[in-house]
Amino acid sequence: MPGCYYTICSLPHLSFTASPPPLSSSAFLSTCGIELSRLDMSAMRSITLLPPADFSDSPPCIESWYNGERQLRLELARLRAVRLGRPNFVSQGSVSPFFKKIARQAMAFESPWQAEELLDLSRWQILNELEAEYDSGLPRLAVYFLKLQLLERRARFNQQAGQKLRREIVNRITLFMRSDQ
Repeated sequence: MPGCYYTICSLPHLSFTASPPPLSSSAFLSTCGIELSRLDMSAMRSITLLPPADFSDSPPCIESWYNGERQLRLELARLRAVRLGRPNFVSQGSVSPFFKKIARQAMAFESPWQAEELLDLSRWQILNELEAEYDSGLPRLAVYFLKLQLLERRARFNQQAGQKLRREIVNRITLFMRSDQ
């Protein structure tokens, strides 16, 4: 497993605009299973876009991802709380200026679709930086897996279905408000 060269070289290039992604997470894990040990495969399967409550055992590249994602989510939650008139929201931990800027930019969009585009593009850029820093072995595969999960998440977005659901929710609220009067 030292360099995972075979596995890394056999993977297709991932592009932020690829939809759907060129392979699925399960196909990726199957490919990794050829070269990785059971212990490494277990670690690979545990990697997710969403930071777990405790990630202290994670490899450094994944810990970097989880720290950044947690900071971004905390800042988004703080900005939403302020928007809702709850400025006393206390986030647990400090947030870097980089993530504060991304969160502010995302919250400035009226369209949730545009905000998600910005957030995902920022996440992709962070993953590119991690990929450059960890350019071989298991860390490289871990970053690739995160990129693949991000592409799969984006491929599940459906703007028309989202707009339809939004209209249904607004209609229900409107009916509720009318019946309450």
